[in-house]
Amino acid sequence: MSPRKKIEKKTDEIKSMFALFSEHLLNISQNRETSLKRKDFETLLKIAVDNLSFVHSGSVLWCDEDGYFFYLAVYNHDYEILKKIRFSQKEILMRRFKNVYVIKRKSVDIIKELSKKLNEDDEVLKQKVETIDNIKAFISIPIRSQRKIVGFFNLDTWEDENIFEKYNFEKFAEMIGGALSIAVERFDLIHLLKEKNSEIEKMSVFDELTYLPNLKFLNSYFEKYSELSKRLSSRLYLIYFDIKNFERVNKIYGYEFGDDILKKLSKAISKTSRKSDVIGRIGGDDFVILSLSKEPPYSLKKRIEGQVQSFCKKTGLDLGIQFGVAEYITDGRDLNSLIVKAQERLYLNNSLAYGNGI
Repeated sequence: MSPRKKIEKKTDEIKSMFALFSEHLLNISQNRETSLKRKDFETLLKIAVDNLSFVHSGSVLWCDEDGYFFYLAVYNHDYEILKKIRFSQKEILMRRFKNVYVIKRKSVDIIKELSKKLNEDDEVLKQKVETIDNIKAFISIPIRSQRKIVGFFNLDTWEDENIFEKYNFEKFAEMIGGALSIAVERFDLIHLLKEKNSEIEKMSVFDELTYLPNLKFLNSYFEKYSELSKRLSSRLYLIYFDIKNFERVNKIYGYEFGDDILKKLSKAISKTSRKSDVIGRIGGDDFVILSLSKEPPYSLKKRIEGQVQSFCKKTGLDLGIQFGVAEYITDGRDLNSLIVKAQERLYLNNSLAYGNGI
């Protein structure tokens, strides 16, 4: 067979491999949202090695949180040995700055480098890692995400150190790198979007000033607590309270000062509640507590009143607190009904009312 025909045959072989490789990678990308794992890279290495007659083994190096590269996956190598090895960015990036880079055995003594890393004698290591000793050259394909190199997809030849150049494999290797980079970056962006959406979701259920749960959060907890009250044979109380004379503080000292006081007061009041109580701000100086208890919340009321009095002594402010309480089922079966009922009692009594009240 003429050299030209041989190259054409190898080109068809490479194209066929790339089609299988990209099809598998596309299938992973389309059918899930989690990032590429060790098994995924092992399969991709297997596709490349098994479908290229001049490639005999491969590996994937990956960057950890500390910026060190480690062997994430291998094919036709001993993973148990290679997984112990780490490379610093300086060691690995200085000679791999191109889209792809062919590293030949004569330019780097692989066994010697690994021996240093593993603190083992060269000859002893050779017996353990025959496949690595067989490498004549390997092509290193950077994987990029957000303009940073996050890994390397390496394919080894045991045949001829010039084989990658001979079959013009570098341009196909660049295509492999591009496909891997797109897939990895897609998963990274999905992860980033999930984190941002989670942050937005958290922001949407918490009050921006006091960081206490807002009405949306209380609604979600109300459903859980109402179910719990049935199972635990406890009563579910909604305690509605607001801070007396707070508007006066805003008028005298300004809203910025008032916001600061509200934040500090919210923190102080939060310390009085039990871990099982859910306290939230529903607007202005109005607050709500969801409390599971076998008895009406007298003690909680006293603790909150005491905390407000103590706060007033420290700040010299003339503030008070007034309550209204409603009980689940007796006064309503949804959060809004209980809030309305508790508000009515607050304005009627300016204090907790039991007996005929709740």
